[in-house]
Amino acid sequence: MATKAIVVGSGAGASIAAMVLAEAHHDVVILEKGANWFGDLRTPTPATAFANDDIKRDRAFAKPDPVAEPRTYRWHDTDADPRHVGSFQPLLQTVGGGTVHWGADTPRYWDIDFSKASMLGPMPGAEVIDWPFTYEELAPYYDRVEQLIGVAGDIGSLPTAPTLAHAPRSGPLPMPAGPAQHSSTLVAEGCAKLGLHPFPVPMAINSQPYDGRPACNNCGFCSGYGCPIHARVGSLAPLRRALDAGAELRPLSWVTKIDVVGRRATGVSWIDAHGDTHTEQADLVVVGAMAIETVRLALLSDLPDPHQTAGRWFMMHWFTDGMGVWFDDEPHASKGRSITHDADDFADPDFPGARAAAQAAGLPYFRGGTLELGGSQGVLDEAATYRRLLSTIQPHKPFGTELKQLMRASVLRERLAGINMIGEDLPYRRNSVDLDPNITDYRGLPVARVTYAPGPHEIEAQRFYLPWIAQILREAGATHVTAVSDAASPDNPVAGGDVPSTQHVLGGMRMGADPALSVTDGSGRHHQLDNVVIADGSVFPTSGAHNPTLTIMATTWRNAEKWI
Repeated sequence: MATKAIVVGSGAGASIAAMVLAEAHHDVVILEKGANWFGDLRTPTPATAFANDDIKRDRAFAKPDPVAEPRTYRWHDTDADPRHVGSFQPLLQTVGGGTVHWGADTPRYWDIDFSKASMLGPMPGAEVIDWPFTYEELAPYYDRVEQLIGVAGDIGSLPTAPTLAHAPRSGPLPMPAGPAQHSSTLVAEGCAKLGLHPFPVPMAINSQPYDGRPACNNCGFCSGYGCPIHARVGSLAPLRRALDAGAELRPLSWVTKIDVVGRRATGVSWIDAHGDTHTEQADLVVVGAMAIETVRLALLSDLPDPHQTAGRWFMMHWFTDGMGVWFDDEPHASKGRSITHDADDFADPDFPGARAAAQAAGLPYFRGGTLELGGSQGVLDEAATYRRLLSTIQPHKPFGTELKQLMRASVLRERLAGINMIGEDLPYRRNSVDLDPNITDYRGLPVARVTYAPGPHEIEAQRFYLPWIAQILREAGATHVTAVSDAASPDNPVAGGDVPSTQHVLGGMRMGADPALSVTDGSGRHHQLDNVVIADGSVFPTSGAHNPTLTIMATTWRNAEKWI
């Protein structure tokens, strides 16, 4: 007799969990809070309402409504009132989750990420622990995910230094690398002039037809946009396999509570599109709603939490940005398949000078993170920038000839290219997700409250690497360069009082052997409940220094085989 599993969510981890369980002949029901904007998901290229246009993106299409379903944000746990109410980390709330809009960079984590406490030792103020498995154990699941979603790249081009950078792989990637983006190659040349090791990053974007989907046509609208031809895919690939194996998908089905008796969940309570409440029984409850909403659901459900660990050790990659403007050239960073080149040198704790700088700051070490080389802004972002500039001269004339002339010349968009450093964010107990005591959503339920500020590790690493980022852009030929710290002062941990912009949200339900230092065990199973498991980035014990989606999918596949 098949057991029934309810999977909450349909994003990167949830879709993998649904696929593994359905193909193991479990009765799987996927309850997705968002709408389904696709046609027949059993086909490789379903019709879709997502497109490569700025309008939908800037109108928060398929994202949580910032008024009806806000989140709150504060810097410190001593702050009585939130600094921000509204949109915060607005990953897509839709069938397919965040991978409908992702940039599709698919690097693997390093071996150091899985054994950080053992290899690097403790960090003052943080609670760094090893993962419950090593890179070697996860490597076969990385292989499977790369084949499933179709990753393009050349493992021969991956740097061999530092030695921790890229652990051995069993074979080539499914497809060769696609065309390089001009801006990425320009900035990569700047890296090489400084002795760094840039490389074409593996990407889940077809360079040739694959699995019934076409090759990318390089339309120029990629990261942050839908792919109308499905050359870029993520969660939809495992979701298709789950549906083929008999899983049932129910969009517009919001799970509000995990129902628990003793050490077992009996099922969930959920609200349909008409506002009616239902209960659904299950033998296994899988939660993959993304880190913030997974913690919120655990707290709304009042799951047992004797050590007060739920929501703790929340992490967001600490992004550091540099930007260059070419007045005598056009990098065309807005054209091509997102960012095609990375450099990993700053993720090495033994990068020249890094240890000495850390120790001078009173830290045993620090890490920066992978550099994404050559990004820019979109058309509407450029227009908004010009409007802000013009408003200082003509406050009552936001449109007109001047704006049109600037847009035609594209002084910024076509001449601007930058670097994003995806800096590692350490697990601090004080950084957390809980329920806001005063603010509710439109249904009257408490919204998620995020408490987050970077620690000395993040701030000192950023301070050390900012001059390097600026110099890379100068070496690449930029006429004007800016690299601005997000750490303006200890009392203002995010520049200008803005909320953090990264959508890499991790931790809060982290894995570990000790229930006092973790929420779930080595397979993502809740320490206090026998049949509640977690299938998203909230189980990460550390954040790593690279894009996390491939690791979310591989980790979930590894864990899900232990739930069968």
